[in-house]
Amino acid sequence: MRQAPNPRSGFTLLELMVAATVGLLVMAGAVSLFSQALKATWVTSERSELQQDFRAASNLLQNDISMAGAGAMGSQGLGGNSVGLPVTATKPVYPCSTTTCNYINGVAVAYPNSTGTPLLYSIIPGPNLGITVNAASGPTDIITLAAADVSLELNCYTVEVASSTTANFGLPIGSDGNVPATCILPTGVLTPPSLVSSTTNAAGLNQGDMILFANSAVGVVTNVVGGTNPASCTAPPPAGTITYTIPAGNCYTVTFANEAGAAPDPGHINQPTTSAPKLGVLDAYVGSTTLSAVRLLVVTYYLDISTDGTNTPRLMRIQNGKTPSPVAENVVYLKFTYDVNNNGTVYANQSTLPAGTTPSLITQVNVAHMTMRSQLPGTSGYQGLDLQTSMSARNLSSQQEYPISGSTF
Repeated sequence: MRQAPNPRSGFTLLELMVAATVGLLVMAGAVSLFSQALKATWVTSERSELQQDFRAASNLLQNDISMAGAGAMGSQGLGGNSVGLPVTATKPVYPCSTTTCNYINGVAVAYPNSTGTPLLYSIIPGPNLGITVNAASGPTDIITLAAADVSLELNCYTVEVASSTTANFGLPIGSDGNVPATCILPTGVLTPPSLVSSTTNAAGLNQGDMILFANSAVGVVTNVVGGTNPASCTAPPPAGTITYTIPAGNCYTVTFANEAGAAPDPGHINQPTTSAPKLGVLDAYVGSTTLSAVRLLVVTYYLDISTDGTNTPRLMRIQNGKTPSPVAENVVYLKFTYDVNNNGTVYANQSTLPAGTTPSLITQVNVAHMTMRSQLPGTSGYQGLDLQTSMSARNLSSQQEYPISGSTF
């Protein structure tokens, strides 16, 4: 007689093992897909961050390099696109804030010296002057760029050097109620900005700004005071029937760093104690009322190691006497080359300038290497990128850099 089936009978052990195995395989596949998706997301995020940092750094570099030599350094007739600095045993150095210049390998860098004269060029190469991040790659480069700052129309002001460390700037107004015709302003702007910086006047002078006088002397600003007695400022001569005066509130006293004074100049740019002839110092122009002045933008790029405990290498930018600012993190290598046009002879991709040439002959700056690494070395998705590009120094040379073969051009 056949036995009736047991309604309480379940899966056999073999069936359970097969089901568990299939379940584990499905779960393993799902985990693997999830892990790969996370890894792809991480890699994409890391690469996107690197590319954004590259873009930010290269945009700043391009802007500063393309403007090198603009204004006072070239367009206003300055021979050789350079400014002569004090010729003394104490060498002028850079890059400097108002307290120190020791940002490059913990020391200061001397300005290029040509025939005994330190010179501030529109572009100052700095091959192998930077820190070494990777011993196998060797030392990194620095680069310094200088141009006139057009956001503050100092050319509209009269300048009188009152002492070796002070100058009075006056904004003249004509009997017709207008500034002189030589004061060129943007469309719709009737008067240039005040020299006193404020929350509503970002274009004013700040501590650490560099001012070029008469294309031959540089001062580093320590203080600006408005409301100086108008009699202390010089009014320009009449223009036809128009006479000029310095109204109350239009006269400013600007104080400059003094190497031997209470506010010392760490860069040794202004050395009033220089013996005669006083070259490249404000002391040489005391009493002069015919000077022109322009604010300079002197920018240096270099690599540094952060001091926040992470020891992260980063690209730094210091402007005039301001505190350096980080541009991008995890930049581990920085090298530049230069294209030089010497009277029609082109030297391309030069890491150091050829003999007989000066930085004023540079027509193009090439970023040979700007290498960046992602934040977490040794982890999955860690990667690096290396930027190589070229940027024209459009204000330094009007010669055609690459002649067309087989033509007269």
